[in-house]
Amino acid sequence: MASTPGAARAYARLNRLCTALFTLSPQSLSPSRLALSRSSSLIQKRPVFTRVLPDVLPVEGTPMEKVATPALLVFSDRLDANLKAIHKDLPPGIKVRPHAKAHKSSVIGLMQIRAGATGLCAAKLREAEALVAGGCLDVCITNQIVGSGKIERLASLASVPGARISVCVDDSTNIKEIAKAMKKAEVKGLEVLVEINVGQNRCGVSPGKEAADLAQMVEDEGPWLKFKGLHAYHGSNQHVPNPTDRKATVENKVAGGVKETLSALKTKGIDCEVVTGGGTGSYTFEVGTGVYNEIQPGSYIFMDVAYSKVLDNTSEGKFVSSLFVLGTVISLNKKGGWAVVDAGMKSLSLDSGPPRIFSLDLHPRDQLEYVCGGDEHGIIKGKGATNYKVGDLVLLQPGHCDPTVNLYDEMTFMRKGKDGYEVEKLVEVTARGPGV
Repeated sequence: MASTPGAARAYARLNRLCTALFTLSPQSLSPSRLALSRSSSLIQKRPVFTRVLPDVLPVEGTPMEKVATPALLVFSDRLDANLKAIHKDLPPGIKVRPHAKAHKSSVIGLMQIRAGATGLCAAKLREAEALVAGGCLDVCITNQIVGSGKIERLASLASVPGARISVCVDDSTNIKEIAKAMKKAEVKGLEVLVEINVGQNRCGVSPGKEAADLAQMVEDEGPWLKFKGLHAYHGSNQHVPNPTDRKATVENKVAGGVKETLSALKTKGIDCEVVTGGGTGSYTFEVGTGVYNEIQPGSYIFMDVAYSKVLDNTSEGKFVSSLFVLGTVISLNKKGGWAVVDAGMKSLSLDSGPPRIFSLDLHPRDQLEYVCGGDEHGIIKGKGATNYKVGDLVLLQPGHCDPTVNLYDEMTFMRKGKDGYEVEKLVEVTARGPGV
């Protein structure tokens, strides 16, 4: 956006907010963004990863068996394959805007943009702030920003030079409050998407006239706000096991709501630039309806157990698991038939089920099962569990990648070395936390 006196003041406020909320590593920025951030004091100059002891963190070239556990590992070759795979077989005109809530990292966000993404999605304002400060300038906040403090931060974020911020709304009062804040900051043209409820029964107004009326309200708040389009995402459809059922939901419920709203917008003479939605488990079906021109998959970059169950061994199964928690066997009970690893609920999110156990050469060991042993312990049972020895390493594919990533300060990227996988680099989870 164009810089104005109000924008300069808002930008200064953003600087203070960024310093207070998170610390970015200079290594996490592209050269151009690093220069901008240094000149604008967006980075607080203090040691990287200050919340852990520095001698715990591995350095480049450290073999996997020397990495302190539990550790969150990302296998670079597999991540790269997923970065490319999301763009395959998409028809012309379909833009990919990955959801950064999966990784919460400006480094991975920049990798996605370099691979062809039009921009990124963020679930929370703090995620968006971290992404923009890290050089990812085109961010859609797929949520409602409510409350004077957060709305002021939104206006500050929108004032960052070069930033293109969009936000979802589903309430008339919220629209007026955002417009008032943008006017106060003297920043014009914040892009707004009206969220419609297409079956998730969470946020969003009813499709059709109610949504079109909100779009008109956004238009009436020009030049501070600009209606960009519709946000139509059905999250609970992503993990429906049968692809035929997922497809039917998209074609009948989701696309039906979008078409009804597009018709209502046309009646009012309002242009709709973007219809965005579709996650890792359903985006091919949204694309197939012909009414979407942007998709927002997130978990494809890592692939957790929940999505692997849905997509593996199907025509949609073109992604590979790239995210694992590395654990160490710390106890063995041969009589009872189990092994214990040092990765419990503090290391793995169990909301979508237990992790899947893999060998160090990345082959699943489905004869084994993980049972929660508490905050710090995981119990491995099943055929072959007692073949482990105390000190052995185990790879655990998280049941749900998003909240698992949120448990860690950093991700350890692994590359293939001469004698197996070794540490490539550390990447900070810049936007971890509850998302204030």
